[in-house]
Amino acid sequence: MRKILILVLVVLILLFTAFYFLKTGEEVLMEEVKDTASSYIIYTSIFPLYEIARSLVGDTNMVNLVVPSGAEVHSYEPSPRRLAGLEKADVFFYIGLDLEPWAEEMAKVLADSGIRTVELSTYLPLLKFEEEGVEEDHHEDHHHGVYDPHVWLDPENMKTMAAIIRDELISLDPEQREKIQANYESYAEKIDELLAEYDTALRDLKQDTIIVSHAAFGYLARRYNFRQLSVSSLAPHGEPTPGNLARIVDTAREKNLKYIFLEPHLDRKMIEVVAREAGLEILILNPFIGLTEEERKKGEDYFSIMYKNLENLKKALVDTDE
Repeated sequence: MRKILILVLVVLILLFTAFYFLKTGEEVLMEEVKDTASSYIIYTSIFPLYEIARSLVGDTNMVNLVVPSGAEVHSYEPSPRRLAGLEKADVFFYIGLDLEPWAEEMAKVLADSGIRTVELSTYLPLLKFEEEGVEEDHHEDHHHGVYDPHVWLDPENMKTMAAIIRDELISLDPEQREKIQANYESYAEKIDELLAEYDTALRDLKQDTIIVSHAAFGYLARRYNFRQLSVSSLAPHGEPTPGNLARIVDTAREKNLKYIFLEPHLDRKMIEVVAREAGLEILILNPFIGLTEEERKKGEDYFSIMYKNLENLKKALVDTDE
């Protein structure tokens, strides 16, 4: 009897093992088919570019993201395994301007291998940090270039980058021209609607300064003629000097500011210190470096985030008497 039970147990184990490997093999095969079914493979450095590419090609092509959604873009270092995936790409889109410190060297390696690389900032009207009055002397641990790399926070730049990405994708897969062009037109129309809302809401400013977590909103400030005063200046996780904090508090009092902006992925402590000292209310201003799990479940995207940003900017710059 005991031998029979042992035999039955062995048979069950063998059946379970066979089923497991069969299922696993099917899953691997499905992943391989997903890869090979795509006519080309797209890699993007950061989430805003990933969202553009996905908007243009839909789910029928393989679009990959190097810097995980929500990760600190300035200091992120991709693992060797993640970088190795880039060797499978047909095209790699990145911002440049020292935003992704790893990307420029990687782009050279990829180009030498015959992979198309596109530095999107080269197609945009750039803003120098010195034009924004941004100081970097208290962030010696974090390197920045001459130009502000946060180009995607001006919707007009997003539209321009979408057009460049559209052209590159059509050149890779001419048979998909009509689909990609139609998706681009839909995307561009949404950008135009967003810009129209911003233009109307921020037409008559009653305040010309906002206080932010870090200097990510220079392009938006340039478009709508206001100034950003940054607590941590260029690096989101930088430590401001006491002198810089004192200047910010003094400016808030002199200009009778009512709000200070916090980026949702950053620590609140320093912002709370300034808010308490200057008597400011904390509002959210999202630089759209990615989406949280909750935001993904709600179907949030660049447009919904930027509309929320507009609501809070309007409070700080227009509705100051309310």
